[in-house]
Amino acid sequence: AQNGAPNRTLVWARSQNAGRGRLGRTWHSPEGNLYTTALLDPGLPLSRLQELSFVASLAVHDTVSGLLSDVDLVLKWPNDVLLGGAKISGILTETRVCGDHVAALLGVGINLAHAPEAARYPTTSLADHLAVPPTVEGLLDLYLTALSARYALWCSAGFAPIRAAWSERSRWIGQRVSVENGEQKIVGRYDGVEADGAMLVTVDSGEKHRISAGDVRLAEGG
Repeated sequence: AQNGAPNRTLVWARSQNAGRGRLGRTWHSPEGNLYTTALLDPGLPLSRLQELSFVASLAVHDTVSGLLSDVDLVLKWPNDVLLGGAKISGILTETRVCGDHVAALLGVGINLAHAPEAARYPTTSLADHLAVPPTVEGLLDLYLTALSARYALWCSAGFAPIRAAWSERSRWIGQRVSVENGEQKIVGRYDGVEADGAMLVTVDSGEKHRISAGDVRLAEGG
């Protein structure tokens, strides 16, 4: 990106020895899963680029739902894709200054052959659900087709249709959740996603909180 690679450049790794997720957490990356980073340079302000996490979530959902029908496949704010309640993908959006503007690096991994065993949350892989899973190359083609379509929609129509499609597939909207970000913890009703992608939570007092980052869980009694 910093050396002038063009918009829509894709880096694909067979495996990674220093993969990382959100907050610098280690992302276990053995050969057999899909690991990609897309350089996306839409020429938009930095504040808009985090919307790409929702674009990626939808692209992964499109990819997996095209392989599996009638399954419990949902999206969890801000960027998790859950199959049967377990995480099947990792998504991380980072940014880099490129001259006079900022480009996005959209990192996406999909568990194809392996599900990390030492993860903070339950995980799964496509191989756990398909008798004959696709090859990594086949999965890459499916994902890129889905990502290209969702990215084109976002570039042409903005975040509104992405937000609407994401919300239709989302988990826990209307339910009581707990959101932790460092030492801060907010418990309340999850009222959906705002126009900029922030999570809206209404606590028992009626006060509304806009949340831009955090770990979300279903609260007790939720």
